[in-house]
Amino acid sequence: MKFSVKRYGAGLKEDWAHVLADARNGIFIFDRKFVEYHGDRFTDFSVIAYLDDKPVALMPASIDLVLAHVSSHAGLTFGGVVLKRELRGEVAIGVINAVLDALKEWGAKTLTLKLLPQVFCTYPSADLEYTLWRRGFELVRRDLSSILPLRNSLPFNTIKRQNVRKAGKAGLIVGIPSLTGFHTLLQNVLRAQHGVSPVHSLEELELLAARFPDQIFVRAAIKGDELLAGTLIFNYDHVWHTQYLACSKSGRALGALDLVINSIIDEARDKGVAYLSFGTSTESAGTVLNEGLLWQKESYGARSIVHDSMQATL
Repeated sequence: MKFSVKRYGAGLKEDWAHVLADARNGIFIFDRKFVEYHGDRFTDFSVIAYLDDKPVALMPASIDLVLAHVSSHAGLTFGGVVLKRELRGEVAIGVINAVLDALKEWGAKTLTLKLLPQVFCTYPSADLEYTLWRRGFELVRRDLSSILPLRNSLPFNTIKRQNVRKAGKAGLIVGIPSLTGFHTLLQNVLRAQHGVSPVHSLEELELLAARFPDQIFVRAAIKGDELLAGTLIFNYDHVWHTQYLACSKSGRALGALDLVINSIIDEARDKGVAYLSFGTSTESAGTVLNEGLLWQKESYGARSIVHDSMQATL
């Protein structure tokens, strides 16, 4: 077996797509059309690994040139080494080691990887975690995230069930709003409650939704012409993730967001989705738990998984 590793460039676009199309731990945000939508903010340091000259793995990454520090691409929630599904353990470990060795040869001093939780993988894929452990990587961050299994899930708590009925009696319906309408609601809620703006601008969301119309979409609770609550979904095939959740003051009084979540669960189940992800409830690099936020997510029946980051000197 001959391993080789190349820095990603536009000429390797087809090789990248080839790996991602049949990866066991690949999700749509690793598509180059997503990775590069904000390419001006980061120095890309992505790589593709080859086995006997055939592309079998990739790693979305960026680099801090001053510190010579490579990390899972700074513009992405997840990262790691993405592996083709058929690779056996010994080969996968060899590929990962080849990637790490190449980074060191190219001058990288340290590496931090944001690992994709196993629940997001379409096929068992813990080769990376094992290889990193053997190479001396240490856990440097752990975030607590909430996942709802859609088969035999725990029910909503009493308050959530009452809110769903209240919203229905008030005449709210769940529909598909414009991105503009949802982003305006999201922006207003974040500013009022936290004094911040959404991570994505409206223009960025419109760009991404146009590039990935089946993977990025919005559902919202509407009464008449008023948008009261909604969520932006990232569709990772067997996992749907609530990338953003927003609810107005009047929407909270009517249980609007609970109606949206209830509807999303029904829609996802009908489409064969296995899990609904509500994202993390931790702050300060994972060291502080927002117990109120966690309680809200668990009120829908969700329970916890972890998002881990590992780091080492190369």
